[in-house]
Amino acid sequence: MYLLGYELGNVNVRLALIKADTKEVVAHLHHPQQEMDIVSRQRGWAEQQPEIWWHHLCVATRQMLDDTGISPDLIQGIGIAYQMHGLVVIDKQLQVIRPAIIWSDSRSVPIGDQAFREMGKTYCLQHMLNSPGNFTASKFKWIKDNEPEVYERTHKILLPGDYIAMRLTGDLKTTVSGLTEGIFWDFKEKKVSDKLLNQLGLEGDFLPETVPTFSLQGKVSATAAIQTGLQEGTPLTYRAGDQPNNALSLNVLHPGEIAATSGSSGVVYGIVDKPIFDIQSRVNAFAHINYEENYDRIGLLLCLNGAGTEYSWIKHQVARHSHSYEDMERMASSIPIGSDGLCILPFGNGAERMFLNRNLNSHVFNLDFNRHSRAHMYRASLEGVAFSFVYGVDILKELGLDVNVIRVGNDNMFRSRIFSKTIATLLGCRIEVVNTNGAIGAARASGIAIGVYDSLEHALEDNPVTVVYEPDFNVGLCQQAYSYWKSRLSMVLESHSPSAATLEHGPEADYPLSKILLEKDRALTVSQLQLQAAQDLLEEAQFILEKNGPSSQKEVAELRSRISEQLGKERKWEAFEEHFDLLHNDFFQKVHEICPSLSMQELKMCAYLKMKLSTKEIASYMNLSTRGAETCRYRLRKKLGLKKGENFHAFLQELG
Repeated sequence: MYLLGYELGNVNVRLALIKADTKEVVAHLHHPQQEMDIVSRQRGWAEQQPEIWWHHLCVATRQMLDDTGISPDLIQGIGIAYQMHGLVVIDKQLQVIRPAIIWSDSRSVPIGDQAFREMGKTYCLQHMLNSPGNFTASKFKWIKDNEPEVYERTHKILLPGDYIAMRLTGDLKTTVSGLTEGIFWDFKEKKVSDKLLNQLGLEGDFLPETVPTFSLQGKVSATAAIQTGLQEGTPLTYRAGDQPNNALSLNVLHPGEIAATSGSSGVVYGIVDKPIFDIQSRVNAFAHINYEENYDRIGLLLCLNGAGTEYSWIKHQVARHSHSYEDMERMASSIPIGSDGLCILPFGNGAERMFLNRNLNSHVFNLDFNRHSRAHMYRASLEGVAFSFVYGVDILKELGLDVNVIRVGNDNMFRSRIFSKTIATLLGCRIEVVNTNGAIGAARASGIAIGVYDSLEHALEDNPVTVVYEPDFNVGLCQQAYSYWKSRLSMVLESHSPSAATLEHGPEADYPLSKILLEKDRALTVSQLQLQAAQDLLEEAQFILEKNGPSSQKEVAELRSRISEQLGKERKWEAFEEHFDLLHNDFFQKVHEICPSLSMQELKMCAYLKMKLSTKEIASYMNLSTRGAETCRYRLRKKLGLKKGENFHAFLQELG
């Protein structure tokens, strides 16, 4: 007997067939061989035709049956994994009305942001663990606002996996896990959020029936049997989004366990046992595949849109046609860590959640036509995506996840030694490559509801680790390259900051509230610097008056009294340190750990440089000449142990 698993991505459809008793993989293939097209009719849009997905699934299934010679009646169960957050709209005849809006499409960002503001940040995060953001519910609202004729014809809306299940069985169903990924689910009420539907003005019974993740969800119809070659009546017993399913495939089911993948997008997915949310909405929380058992398994998902898509673009647009990914890896290995200064930001695949839904685009820095080759581009591309992962994992650490081991599958960018070891070295963790993938995981999971396996643990045992990547690259060189990469990222982020005019428009402006607060915090810190400078000047004046003495004792007594009164009102340096540490992740504490002997003046210099103030501004705040400020900075570099040529600003940014 056999179990069949499908994984629908936006690149291709994968298929795996395993023996039910031994879990041996007897067939594993994908179709098409070339990546499926993504249609982008406007900037930030991403669409695919669902009928194309179904066509490739049918072709792959028939090919598998022909290649193996296995009789379709020996297949006991079917599982589906699918690209998350997409939107398929169908009419009453179960026909697709328009192309699917897929996960990387960012057109609905303003809609989600507006709902987030109007419903209230606290309410959304406590009840849905997320902003409505750029997810399925907001995408459907976009259709209502912009394509009313499509909205009026819509009978049901489906996630991509729900669509594939409908084509297989003829039944319209979804899961709780699927509802959470569309941001329809209220985690407090444990039901679909009526408040969200009312906020978005989505009327009608457009959501399918909900079934458990592991259950009999339908049987292969006569029509689907003809198209796929499967046996009519074969049960569909499992479906889940690709990232929860990837975690399942890697046996990541319990709190503290972490899975990662880097296909078209990059994802780090960690399990917690209670509702957790990111106050800045950079990380998303969804019901994990075993959430329904006790409503206590939540997957924290950090997504990088620009990951495998970036490296695929490099392969197709930069590499020679004869170069495979293995050739690119071999060539990149000849280039030193840091790619001889070549630096790539890979964020060219739509809005990035961890940057507050801003679309930064990809950027290439320091390209030297006389020094850099294709091999440099290959390594810089791998490093750019690796650095993005590290940046994202640091966000998860802020939420309390402990990252010691990351488990990954064997069919994505983690096959690259350069990519994996760069991440392992910077995070100080071990990366374990497991001999599995999403289609195999879906096949195993399909055996649970029909009793082939008595538990998830039974279904997932005997999943061997094939490769382990240890953190054994040169840490200093990796940190140096990563620091420079972050400095370029900071520059790009600043270029996407709002103008003063935007801030004046208040909450009606189409700009994330969290970013406005960040700008206000910076303004508050600058004001604090100005107050500190004024206090320093007053202290100096008081000292001079006491030392030299005045011609009129009454006059100086009055002046001293006024200065003392002012000094009493002003906040001391300790208060500034406390405020600055709050904004910059214990910056002064980290500076003290590196060099405990720094003077007050040198600590102030660190803060001002961290604020990216000019030498002239620093001199003014510290009551120094420009030359004096430069001398202070030079001595500070030496005390902190910076080498010649090492970027001081990048070093300070790394500290917090």
